[in-house]
Amino acid sequence: MRKFKRILPLVLVALGLFFFGLYYYLKTSVDPGLFDKNDQYIKVYNYKSEKIKPKKAKVKEINLEFIYDDKAVVPDGLTWSEDLRSDIGPYDGGDVILHALLEDGSKIRIPLQKAFHLGPTFSRDLEYNNKLEEKMLPRFPKFSTEYNQNYSFVYFSGMMYVGDTLYQAPETEAVMRFDLKNPKTGKLQTYFEYGYLPEKTNSPVFVKTKKDVSQADMQSFYDDYHNSWKGYWDRGVDPFPKELTSTYPYQFHYYKWFYSDALSNLPLKIDLTGSEFKTTVTRTQLIKPDQNDRMKVRTATKSYTEKNKGEYVQEVLGKLSEFKQINDQAKDEEKYK
Repeated sequence: MRKFKRILPLVLVALGLFFFGLYYYLKTSVDPGLFDKNDQYIKVYNYKSEKIKPKKAKVKEINLEFIYDDKAVVPDGLTWSEDLRSDIGPYDGGDVILHALLEDGSKIRIPLQKAFHLGPTFSRDLEYNNKLEEKMLPRFPKFSTEYNQNYSFVYFSGMMYVGDTLYQAPETEAVMRFDLKNPKTGKLQTYFEYGYLPEKTNSPVFVKTKKDVSQADMQSFYDDYHNSWKGYWDRGVDPFPKELTSTYPYQFHYYKWFYSDALSNLPLKIDLTGSEFKTTVTRTQLIKPDQNDRMKVRTATKSYTEKNKGEYVQEVLGKLSEFKQINDQAKDEEKYK
C-alpha cells in the first residue's frame, strides 16, 4: 500500500502528460475544431511560405478601354456593337482599364483610377514620376503635358509601346502558397496570400472560419475559383471571414487570396524596352444591367499605329480630361434631374 502511495503521484503526472499530449496532438494536427465551439478548421495541403521573387514580362498587345456612363456623350464616327459583360457594373462610367497580353500568353487587366498596395494595380511611384515622363514624351512629340493633370496611370499606360516591360514592385515581403480541396470536384485548388513572412512551424496549417457557415456558402467560395473574372477571393468583404492558422494575431496579411501567381498580383512599374507603337482603344458605353448581374453595353474599337499616331494624340491622349468631365457631367445630370 505504501509503495502504491509513493508511485501514485508519478502515475498521475504521467497520465496528465499523456492526456495533455493527446489534447495538443488532436488540437494542432487532427482537428482544432474539436476544442473550438465557434470555429471550424479546413485542412490545408502543400502549404509553403517564401520571400517574393519579383516577376517581369514584356507586353505583346495593348488595349485601353474607356468606359462611358449611359448618359455620357461619346465620340462620333464609331461603329458600335452590343455585348454583355460581367466584369463591369452600372457605376463604372468614367473608369479606364488597361488590358494587356503578355509575351507568355497570359492576360492582365489593370484599373487605372488609383494605386493600391496589392494588385491588380500600378505602383504608386507612377503617380508623379517626372523621370518616366521625360523618357516617354519623346515617343509622342506632339503631345502637351498639360493634359496629364491627375491622370498619371492612364497617361503612362497610354504611352506604352509593344515590347515594354512590366515588372513587379512589391510593397510586402512574402507569399504564402497553399492548396484546398474542393468538396464537389475532389480536386486541389491553389491559393496565394501576400504579407509578412510567418514564423516557421511544424504544426499543420488550417483555414479557420465560423462553424455556422452553411455548406452552400462554402461551396460558393470554392466554385468562385473557376467562375470569377477577378482572379481572387476578397476576404475583406467576405461575410464569413477565413484565415490561415499560420498567421500570427498581429502579423499583417492582405485580404486577397489570388487563384494564381499572376504578374498583376503585385504593383507594377514600366521599363521602356519597347520600340513599336501599336495600341487598340475600346470605347464602352453602359446601357443597363440584366437579371444575371451582367451589364449590357455597346462597344467600339479603333487601332492605332505609327501611321495614325497623330490621331491617337488628338483623340486619346489629348482628351483624357474631357473624358472625365463628360462622365462627371452625365452622372451629375442623372443625380439632380
